[in-house]
Amino acid sequence: MAAKVREKHRSRLLRSVVWSIGTALSFGLAHPAHAQLFTQYFPSDLPGYAPDMSSSVVQRQILENIHPGIMLGDFNFRPTMSQNEGYTTNILGQPNSGSAQIVTTGGIRANSMWGRDALGMSANVANTVNPELMQANTTTWSVSGGGSLSLGEDSLTLGYSHSRQYLGATDLGNFGISYPVPYDTNDIRLGFTHNFGRFSITPSAVYDRFDFGQSSEGAIRNFGSLSHQLESALLTTRFEISKGNALISVMRATAAQFAPNAGGSLDDYADGAGFLGLDLRADSVIQYRALVGAETRQFTRVNSKGITTPTAELDIIWTPTPIDTITVTGRRGIFDPTSAFARNQVVSDIRIEADHELHQNLFIRGYAEAARTDSQSLSGDSPKRRQTQFRFGVIGTWMVNQYLTATLSYIHNSSYTKGGVPEVYDPLYGLTNRSTFTANTVTVGASFAL
Repeated sequence: MAAKVREKHRSRLLRSVVWSIGTALSFGLAHPAHAQLFTQYFPSDLPGYAPDMSSSVVQRQILENIHPGIMLGDFNFRPTMSQNEGYTTNILGQPNSGSAQIVTTGGIRANSMWGRDALGMSANVANTVNPELMQANTTTWSVSGGGSLSLGEDSLTLGYSHSRQYLGATDLGNFGISYPVPYDTNDIRLGFTHNFGRFSITPSAVYDRFDFGQSSEGAIRNFGSLSHQLESALLTTRFEISKGNALISVMRATAAQFAPNAGGSLDDYADGAGFLGLDLRADSVIQYRALVGAETRQFTRVNSKGITTPTAELDIIWTPTPIDTITVTGRRGIFDPTSAFARNQVVSDIRIEADHELHQNLFIRGYAEAARTDSQSLSGDSPKRRQTQFRFGVIGTWMVNQYLTATLSYIHNSSYTKGGVPEVYDPLYGLTNRSTFTANTVTVGASFAL
């Protein structure tokens, strides 16, 4: 009996450190080119949030050597900090906006070690200094908490997260932005899973609120018109066809209400989506999750054409050898608006990533990513705007010991935008309504488990 309890504790501890692994590696990686907001900031494995236990060869090795944390009663605490320095050639998406970058982060994570129920929290802060472009300095933070309650074979989950983030000029779909634009997020989600043997059903509700500010330098623009709240209801079903493999379905309905903006209209909308797919995790060599469906968005307070489009999600993890992992992720869908230009952003994204263990505790990761957003203005006389970005990068990770991890990375981003921008003379294309930028970033950093 004691052995089973210890194994449960070990499993819960492994889940709790996945977030720490992501923190340790994230500053050697570029953010995905998605135009998403809240989904890239909230810790996915926090109790009350959907778990994602997908792991690469790098993550598995780190889990085997991770610092065990600090036990205080029934809780495991994991304080971390990191220091990263480097140079990026383009911060504002325009010429002559390169700068050195110094990023300092700190955070703490706590998870309960109970056998059934779970309680956890996390808090972190990151300060970015650009010595040659001090007006683009940012400080982000987030605080999250959540828990799960076992009710026999069923479970109840509740999670909350608050964060301060920034829209960046080089992020996909962020048109009209030069200097960083701050915004605050609040997310609350409640879910209940009821099991009928091999079949389970999970109704859940999510409330999100986004409050946008204005850029502090350059051509000052107030992005308060992007402020809005979302109420979503979801129904997820899962049928286990064999151990670790399941058929799944997801139905979602969302309503959005935007803050009034002077001289403008309220761009409230109703959104519905449905997906069917497979979640195959039993095979240790190849695992994948695939969802296909459709989504529609209709505006309720403006006379604007809605949009209906096919949507899909794909996650594949292939481990051909014990020291190699190939990961493929793909997305297509209507994303939450991040631009004053559009409320209809259909984003397509595919990313291929390879991890290889060069030597014990020494790893290399390479990736390539392509993403495109098609944004339709709500104003009928405004043209459609399309932006395409290509990214690739190489990241080296050295686990010096349980307390110290060092990273060295190179990231490249090329962006091309056509439509909805003023005509300019380009030496290659002549008079054209296109705009481009490229950015190269080199970073060296160290992460510490305290």
